[in-house]
Amino acid sequence: MHLPQQRPHHDIAALFANARSQATEPFLRVSAPMVRYSKFEFRKLLRQNGVQLCFTPMMISESINNSEKARQNEFSTDQDDQPLVAQFAAKDASEFVTSAQLIYPYVDGIDLNCGCPQSWAMAKGYGCGLLRQPEQVKDIVREVRRVLPTDFSVSVKMRLLGGSQETSLERTIDLARQLEHTGVTFLTLHGRTPAQKHSKDTLNIPAMNEVQKSLQIPLIVNGNVESWEDAIELQSQTGAAGVMAARGLLANPALFNSNYPEAKVTPLSCVQQWLDIACAAGDNLHFQCFHHHLTFMWSSQMKRKLRVQFNGLDTKPQVMAFLDENYQIRPSVNTDQSISYTNCTYTHFTPPKHARHIAAETAALEATWNSQSDGKFFTEFKTQSTAETDEGLELDGLFGSEED
Repeated sequence: MHLPQQRPHHDIAALFANARSQATEPFLRVSAPMVRYSKFEFRKLLRQNGVQLCFTPMMISESINNSEKARQNEFSTDQDDQPLVAQFAAKDASEFVTSAQLIYPYVDGIDLNCGCPQSWAMAKGYGCGLLRQPEQVKDIVREVRRVLPTDFSVSVKMRLLGGSQETSLERTIDLARQLEHTGVTFLTLHGRTPAQKHSKDTLNIPAMNEVQKSLQIPLIVNGNVESWEDAIELQSQTGAAGVMAARGLLANPALFNSNYPEAKVTPLSCVQQWLDIACAAGDNLHFQCFHHHLTFMWSSQMKRKLRVQFNGLDTKPQVMAFLDENYQIRPSVNTDQSISYTNCTYTHFTPPKHARHIAAETAALEATWNSQSDGKFFTEFKTQSTAETDEGLELDGLFGSEED
């Protein structure tokens, strides 16, 4: 089957090879698939600050396959949004392959989420639920490899498998090797078991190192990367080909920017870049997303009274005026040029009838999981930001349900 390309696809394997050849920082710098937050406009900011490979937010295959509205709401891009990997939560090969064929023209790879530890996802067979069925994971990879061109990247994001410390590592290595033989381009490993979720002190660095040594394909490691020093240290300890950050990039989108190697907070220039992107995006960037990112980036720099005031703002002009008045941060003068969004159409592929006829179940799923809502961790973070003293805010513990 011929699938069109909206632009030439990047060779993801070559990205890793090029990164390895660098004399300093010989690893790929990667942004995680964060629900609600790895959207196009934020990816644009990250790419301006050292991120070399971006993931979309986790999208639900069932919704994307059956709803044009979901496709338009959940995915947007432009010609500069590359290289890009689209991540999907799917529970069988048919769902995943359908999503891959739909998104193929606009991305450089497709990734299967086997890392989300949320109870609702596991109950439906998504995320970590798939780790209970390793044969199913292999079947999904085999089928997408059979259908898509061989040079298109296919990957899996997973966690350490459960069990005792010894059996956990053995089972994880066994599955990783089987996926390698099945044809994945690379793997991403979050260094905790599903039961450990995101508890900071449970990250198993030696296990990640052992998994890396067992593979011939590139391995990206993920967990506890909240600064440039953390990224360097984790790569050194694991020998990984790439390092992925999630909450660290929300707190400081310039985490991977070599111009700010010791930055503990978001640089003012990065905040200004976000304002520039917001102006260029216009109504395409919803206020909720615009405001949430600024909350994560800049709340720690606000006195409590100003944080309370900031949390109550509800329009972009109000936010712009607030930042200008209190911190002398404003968009640059050259913000008249708007972003040229790609017109993403999906007429090149018609999902199978059996997939289109489950709209009722899809609607029920969307009622459970809504990427347009605030989400649990933002609600908690906002509450914390108004209740904390002026000693700073912590993102730790607020991402347990959404980082993967």
